Amino acid sequence: VNISSLHYHWESKETLYYAVFQNIYDRILEVVRRSIPEHNHPGKPRMRTVEAVMGTLFDFFADNPTIPKLLVRRLVENDVGAADIERDILLPAWKVFAGWTQAYEDRKPKQADAQLFMLTVEAVVLFFLLDSRHFTTLLGRSVHQPALRKRVRTYIINLVPLLLGQEE
Repeated sequence: VNISSLHYHWESKETLYYAVFQNIYDRILEVVRRSIPEHNHPGKPRMRTVEAVMGTLFDFFADNPTIPKLLVRRLVENDVGAADIERDILLPAWKVFAGWTQAYEDRKPKQADAQLFMLTVEAVVLFFLLDSRHFTTLLGRSVHQPALRKRVRTYIINLVPLLLGQEE
């Protein structure tokens, strides 16, 4: 892309960076939102909803391998100047995710528990899908290879009810 085209649409690197994260979280919310309605009908077991949502989310990150890398990079940054990403993008998205989590449970989880749950799921999914040398060495191959991808996907889906204390 021509640098002048970038400056035409974004006034600085910071505004471009902000727009990238806004796009990522918008896409994540849409992916999760689309996976809920068709599987969240009365009478269907909750595990089907978990399978649909977590499977779709896992597939989204696995099919877009630069996104986990960007999100993990953002996790380790401590740039105070970019705090607006957390305030304006991350927190509203997390409130939506927390609402979905609370709708899944019979009891309303404590706010701290919901945050710990979401941080745990985020860390597990992102770190597995980084496909780092550390993980490929320990697992014997890339998580993007079909057999291991399926195994990790199933593992993460089964982890969610355990974290929520609702094994089905």
